Amino acid sequence: MSSENDKDVKLTGLQKAMARKMIASWTDVPQFQLESEVNCEAMMAFRKKQDYKLSYTAILAKAAADTLAEFPRLNSSWAGDHIVEHEDINIGIAVDTKRGLLVPVISNADRKSLEEIMEELNAMKEKSSRGNFTMEEMQGGTFTISNLGMYRVNSFGSIVNAPEAGILAVGKMQKTVAVGEDNDINVVYMMHPTLTVDHRVTDGATGAKFLTALVERLEHPDENF
Repeated sequence: MSSENDKDVKLTGLQKAMARKMIASWTDVPQFQLESEVNCEAMMAFRKKQDYKLSYTAILAKAAADTLAEFPRLNSSWAGDHIVEHEDINIGIAVDTKRGLLVPVISNADRKSLEEIMEELNAMKEKSSRGNFTMEEMQGGTFTISNLGMYRVNSFGSIVNAPEAGILAVGKMQKTVAVGEDNDINVVYMMHPTLTVDHRVTDGATGAKFLTALVERLEHPDENF
Protein backbone atom coordinates (compact mmCIF):
# COMPACT_ATOMS: atom_id res chain seq x y z
CA MET A 1 0.00 0.00 0.00
CA SER A 2 1.48 3.32 -1.05
CA SER A 3 1.10 6.77 0.44
CA GLU A 4 1.64 10.25 -0.93
CA ASN A 5 4.41 10.65 1.65
CA ASP A 6 6.36 7.65 0.37
CA LYS A 7 9.69 8.44 -1.22
CA ASP A 8 12.05 6.63 -3.55
CA VAL A 9 15.52 5.98 -2.17
CA LYS A 10 18.21 5.83 -4.81
CA LEU A 11 20.84 3.14 -4.48
CA THR A 12 24.52 3.80 -4.84
CA GLY A 13 26.55 1.83 -7.34
CA LEU A 14 27.98 -0.21 -4.49
CA GLN A 15 24.52 -1.02 -3.10
CA LYS A 16 23.32 -2.11 -6.54
CA ALA A 17 26.35 -4.35 -6.96
CA MET A 18 25.82 -5.85 -3.50
CA ALA A 19 22.14 -6.51 -4.29
CA ARG A 20 23.05 -8.32 -7.51
CA LYS A 21 25.68 -10.37 -5.71
CA MET A 22 23.29 -11.40 -2.92
CA ILE A 23 20.56 -12.36 -5.42
CA ALA A 24 23.05 -14.52 -7.30
CA SER A 25 24.31 -16.13 -4.09
CA TRP A 26 20.78 -16.86 -2.88
CA THR A 27 19.38 -18.19 -6.15
CA ASP A 28 22.40 -19.98 -7.61
CA VAL A 29 23.99 -21.53 -4.51
CA PRO A 30 22.35 -24.54 -2.81
CA GLN A 31 23.29 -23.83 0.78
CA PHE A 32 22.71 -25.42 4.16
CA GLN A 33 23.30 -24.24 7.72
CA LEU A 34 24.73 -25.86 10.83
CA GLU A 35 24.52 -24.31 14.30
CA SER A 36 26.55 -25.13 17.39
CA GLU A 37 27.25 -23.59 20.78
CA VAL A 38 30.43 -22.36 22.42
CA ASN A 39 31.13 -22.12 26.14
CA CYS A 40 32.86 -18.73 26.17
CA GLU A 41 34.28 -18.77 29.70
CA ALA A 42 37.81 -19.89 28.73
CA MET A 43 37.86 -17.52 25.75
CA MET A 44 36.83 -14.59 27.96
CA ALA A 45 39.57 -15.42 30.48
CA PHE A 46 42.14 -15.82 27.69
CA ARG A 47 41.24 -12.42 26.26
CA LYS A 48 41.73 -10.71 29.65
CA LYS A 49 45.21 -12.21 30.04
CA GLN A 50 46.61 -10.56 26.92
CA ASP A 51 48.79 -7.48 27.26
CA TYR A 52 47.00 -5.80 24.34
CA LYS A 53 43.33 -5.19 23.59
CA LEU A 54 42.12 -8.36 21.87
CA SER A 55 38.69 -8.56 20.25
CA TYR A 56 36.51 -11.63 19.92
CA THR A 57 36.44 -11.09 16.16
CA ALA A 58 40.22 -11.52 16.10
CA ILE A 59 39.91 -14.78 18.05
CA LEU A 60 37.16 -15.97 15.68
CA ALA A 61 39.22 -15.08 12.61
CA LYS A 62 42.32 -16.90 13.86
CA ALA A 63 40.33 -19.94 14.99
CA ALA A 64 38.52 -20.11 11.65
CA ALA A 65 41.75 -19.77 9.67
CA ASP A 66 43.54 -22.51 11.63
CA THR A 67 40.50 -24.79 11.31
CA LEU A 68 40.27 -24.15 7.57
CA ALA A 69 43.86 -25.40 7.29
CA GLU A 70 42.56 -28.75 8.59
CA PHE A 71 39.51 -28.72 6.33
CA PRO A 72 40.64 -27.31 2.95
CA ARG A 73 37.32 -28.17 1.30
CA LEU A 74 35.75 -25.31 3.31
CA ASN A 75 38.49 -23.04 1.96
CA SER A 76 37.37 -23.69 -1.61
CA SER A 77 35.26 -22.22 -4.40
CA TRP A 78 32.78 -23.64 -6.87
CA ALA A 79 34.04 -23.07 -10.42
CA GLY A 80 31.20 -24.32 -12.62
CA ASP A 81 32.34 -27.88 -13.32
CA HIS A 82 35.06 -28.28 -10.69
CA ILE A 83 36.14 -27.16 -7.22
CA VAL A 84 39.14 -24.94 -6.52
CA GLU A 85 40.86 -25.58 -3.18
CA HIS A 86 42.73 -22.39 -2.32
CA GLU A 87 46.28 -22.52 -1.02
CA ASP A 88 45.95 -19.20 0.85
CA ILE A 89 43.48 -18.76 3.70
CA ASN A 90 42.06 -15.25 3.44
CA ILE A 91 39.37 -14.32 5.94
CA GLY A 92 36.81 -11.70 4.94
CA ILE A 93 35.30 -9.66 7.77
CA ALA A 94 31.84 -8.23 7.10
CA VAL A 95 31.77 -4.63 8.34
CA ASP A 96 29.08 -1.95 8.37
CA THR A 97 30.20 1.32 6.78
CA LYS A 98 28.63 4.56 5.60
CA ARG A 99 28.86 3.12 2.09
CA GLY A 100 27.03 -0.05 3.12
CA LEU A 101 28.17 -3.58 3.91
CA LEU A 102 31.78 -4.21 2.88
CA VAL A 103 34.01 -7.24 3.34
CA PRO A 104 37.71 -6.35 3.68
CA VAL A 105 40.06 -9.32 3.81
CA ILE A 106 42.78 -10.51 6.19
CA SER A 107 45.18 -12.34 3.89
CA ASN A 108 47.01 -15.48 5.03
CA ALA A 109 45.27 -15.33 8.41
CA ASP A 110 46.50 -18.80 9.37
CA ARG A 111 50.11 -17.58 9.17
CA LYS A 112 49.50 -14.53 11.35
CA SER A 113 49.47 -14.21 15.11
CA LEU A 114 46.46 -13.01 17.04
CA GLU A 115 48.21 -9.70 17.62
CA GLU A 116 48.87 -9.24 13.90
CA ILE A 117 45.23 -10.01 13.10
CA MET A 118 44.14 -7.53 15.78
CA GLU A 119 46.30 -4.84 14.19
CA GLU A 120 44.59 -5.41 10.85
CA LEU A 121 41.15 -5.33 12.47
CA ASN A 122 42.00 -2.02 14.14
CA ALA A 123 42.95 -0.63 10.74
CA MET A 124 39.66 -1.93 9.33
CA LYS A 125 37.72 -0.28 12.13
CA GLU A 126 39.34 3.05 11.40
CA LYS A 127 38.61 2.77 7.68
CA SER A 128 35.06 1.49 8.19
CA SER A 129 33.99 4.83 9.68
CA ARG A 130 34.75 6.35 6.29
CA GLY A 131 34.13 3.28 4.14
CA ASN A 132 37.24 3.99 2.08
CA PHE A 133 38.51 0.47 1.54
CA THR A 134 40.35 -0.12 -1.72
CA MET A 135 39.28 -2.84 -4.14
CA GLU A 136 42.52 -4.68 -3.37
CA GLU A 137 41.60 -4.79 0.33
CA MET A 138 38.29 -6.48 -0.49
CA GLN A 139 39.54 -9.07 -2.98
CA GLY A 140 40.83 -12.59 -2.58
CA GLY A 141 38.63 -13.73 0.31
CA THR A 142 38.20 -17.48 0.71
CA PHE A 143 35.92 -17.55 3.80
CA THR A 144 33.85 -14.87 5.54
CA ILE A 145 32.94 -14.06 9.15
CA SER A 146 29.93 -11.93 10.08
CA ASN A 147 29.93 -10.97 13.77
CA LEU A 148 26.85 -9.21 15.17
CA GLY A 149 27.76 -9.90 18.78
CA MET A 150 27.76 -6.20 19.57
CA TYR A 151 24.02 -6.06 18.90
CA ARG A 152 21.05 -7.78 20.56
CA VAL A 153 21.19 -10.66 18.12
CA ASN A 154 21.34 -14.10 19.69
CA SER A 155 22.08 -16.06 16.52
CA PHE A 156 21.53 -15.76 12.79
CA GLY A 157 22.44 -17.31 9.47
CA SER A 158 24.25 -15.54 6.65
CA ILE A 159 24.10 -16.03 2.89
CA VAL A 160 27.21 -17.60 1.40
CA ASN A 161 29.50 -14.96 -0.08
CA ALA A 162 29.87 -16.71 -3.44
CA PRO A 163 32.11 -18.03 -4.87
CA GLU A 164 33.36 -18.82 -1.34
CA ALA A 165 32.19 -22.14 0.09
CA GLY A 166 31.36 -20.99 3.62
CA ILE A 167 30.49 -18.14 5.94
CA LEU A 168 30.38 -18.08 9.75
CA ALA A 169 27.71 -15.98 11.49
CA VAL A 170 28.10 -15.17 15.18
CA GLY A 171 25.67 -13.45 17.55
CA LYS A 172 26.12 -12.12 21.06
CA MET A 173 27.36 -14.01 24.09
CA GLN A 174 24.58 -14.57 26.58
CA LYS A 175 24.31 -16.01 30.07
CA THR A 176 22.99 -19.56 30.04
CA VAL A 177 22.38 -22.22 32.66
CA ALA A 178 24.68 -25.13 31.76
CA VAL A 179 25.02 -28.65 33.16
CA GLY A 180 28.66 -29.72 33.63
CA GLU A 181 30.25 -33.14 33.21
CA ASP A 182 29.63 -33.91 36.88
CA ASN A 183 26.01 -32.76 36.57
CA ASP A 184 26.86 -29.54 38.37
CA ILE A 185 24.82 -26.53 37.30
CA ASN A 186 26.54 -23.26 36.42
CA VAL A 187 25.69 -19.97 34.79
CA VAL A 188 28.08 -19.41 31.89
CA TYR A 189 28.34 -17.24 28.81
CA MET A 190 27.45 -19.10 25.61
CA MET A 191 27.64 -18.17 21.95
CA HIS A 192 25.82 -19.81 19.02
CA PRO A 193 27.81 -19.74 15.75
CA THR A 194 26.05 -20.70 12.52
CA LEU A 195 27.98 -22.05 9.55
CA THR A 196 26.47 -21.71 6.08
CA VAL A 197 27.99 -23.90 3.36
CA ASP A 198 27.72 -24.28 -0.41
CA HIS A 199 26.40 -27.85 -0.77
CA ARG A 200 28.03 -28.19 -4.20
CA VAL A 201 31.44 -27.88 -2.59
CA THR A 202 31.01 -30.13 0.43
CA ASP A 203 28.50 -32.06 2.50
CA GLY A 204 26.95 -31.86 5.95
CA ALA A 205 29.38 -34.29 7.56
CA THR A 206 32.41 -32.23 6.54
CA GLY A 207 30.70 -29.03 7.63
CA ALA A 208 29.85 -30.60 10.98
CA LYS A 209 33.45 -31.76 11.51
CA PHE A 210 34.72 -28.28 10.68
CA LEU A 211 32.29 -26.62 13.08
CA THR A 212 33.11 -29.12 15.84
CA ALA A 213 36.85 -28.47 15.44
CA LEU A 214 36.25 -24.72 15.44
CA VAL A 215 34.24 -24.88 18.67
CA GLU A 216 36.99 -26.98 20.25
CA ARG A 217 39.55 -24.29 19.40
CA LEU A 218 37.40 -21.53 20.81
CA GLU A 219 36.72 -23.42 24.04
CA HIS A 220 40.43 -24.19 24.61
CA PRO A 221 42.27 -21.02 23.54
CA ASP A 222 45.31 -21.54 25.76
CA GLU A 223 46.07 -24.78 23.94
CA ASN A 224 45.39 -23.49 20.44
CA PHE A 225 46.65 -19.91 20.17
